[in-house]
Amino acid sequence: MPSSRRRFLISSLAVTGMPLLARAQQVGLGGSGALPAGVAQALETARIPQQSCAFVLQPLDSPSPQIAFNGAALMNPASVLKLVTTYAALRILGPAYVWKTPVYATGPIRAGVLQGDLAFVGSGDPHLMADNLWSIAVRLRDLGIRRIRGDVLIDRQAFDLPPHNPGAFDGDATAPYNVGPDPFLVNFGVLRLGFVPDAQAQQVRVTVEPPVAGFDLREAPKLTASACGNWKDKLRADWKQPFAPRFAGGFAAACGPQTWNIAPEVSDNAYVQRLLAALFAQVGIDWKGRVRTANLPAGATELTVWDSPALSVLVRDINKYSNNVMAQQVFLTLALQAGAQRATWGLAQQAVEQWLSTHNLPMPGLVLDNGCGLSRIARISAADLNALLRSAWNSPVMPEFISSLPLAGEDGTLRRHFRDPDTAGRIHAKTGSLDGVLSLAGYAQTRAGQRYTFAALVNDPRAGGAWPALEAFINGFMQTA
Repeated sequence: MPSSRRRFLISSLAVTGMPLLARAQQVGLGGSGALPAGVAQALETARIPQQSCAFVLQPLDSPSPQIAFNGAALMNPASVLKLVTTYAALRILGPAYVWKTPVYATGPIRAGVLQGDLAFVGSGDPHLMADNLWSIAVRLRDLGIRRIRGDVLIDRQAFDLPPHNPGAFDGDATAPYNVGPDPFLVNFGVLRLGFVPDAQAQQVRVTVEPPVAGFDLREAPKLTASACGNWKDKLRADWKQPFAPRFAGGFAAACGPQTWNIAPEVSDNAYVQRLLAALFAQVGIDWKGRVRTANLPAGATELTVWDSPALSVLVRDINKYSNNVMAQQVFLTLALQAGAQRATWGLAQQAVEQWLSTHNLPMPGLVLDNGCGLSRIARISAADLNALLRSAWNSPVMPEFISSLPLAGEDGTLRRHFRDPDTAGRIHAKTGSLDGVLSLAGYAQTRAGQRYTFAALVNDPRAGGAWPALEAFINGFMQTA
């Protein structure tokens, strides 16, 4: 998969604009200092009470904050919570950590035929992609396998999680950001559909990635001459049969090529089954079996092992594009690294809390939940975020951690923000957004060379209108220091 398409898929697993159904009671609302006038005015214009916000700003060479407003308030950080998960992971696992996915045969290989099942043991790899499975299939072919007589077994013992309901958070079960963790997560469980208008043929060509066996476009959209507008709604998509979709509406030529990432509402095994069937066929391996979840049988023979990219590479995808399921995979891996036989949310939080406590970063009010911020109950204070950022700056993993953050006006979720000369390229920060939540935390360097850490959290039904306040907060010290 080309890198540009991979980044598009990764970014589609970020979440914005989700309903915040409830807010836990804020505690620790004490703080010092007052908000700068520009920030206070922007909040007033947006009709957001100051007590719904927390702002902390501290020069890196100063022992105390320059601004600490409601710094102790426990608030929902949305995706800014990924800062905790990724920093802890870089310190606990190390930047060079890789996930290993071994592949086994449960029977002998005779005359090119595997006389048994093929088995994958999931390790929680956050970035096992379709092209990786294709490479594994090539390895198997090169080992002499031309036919698999049995099934494909997936060992998913690494995680012990309740059943995942992708529609539970906001009712959008096909949204890629709602994909749940899986020890054998493949391609983020997502299909990438491309819509390409062909004016000469007067039709819309629909493509699908990765290849999935039996994909059948039942009805293509009609090519129209209307304005592009909200093109997804105009398609009138029917996903009742995810591998045989219908598009009863139209697609405007004015839209140009577009893509739509969809998480099909099928079981993990059904997705993997169609993907492997297509990939095996491509490389010349005959397989007519099915994919089953099962523990690795005793006596199975290891055939090959797939290594993920290093954690230092993966944290860039997690933070720059706010990839939820990747963050969850990493979070659960911390429970395994701490010695758990099977990872749970609770054991992952314990692992992070223990590490924070032993490294002088106690956060008694921290609620990590699933480690990615796609949560109603996650909580952290701006003061604790600021302390974590300062710890990271002085840590051995400082280069890997900071370079993973979106760069203002340049890339990731900050590509369209802070683009003026005083801020573009000078801010590395993580964004967070849910309905009722807006947050930003990271590092900034002024033109004069002064470096700061900062954290800003807004929890209010009108939080979506708080960007001017965040901009006033940042611009206030970037333009004057």
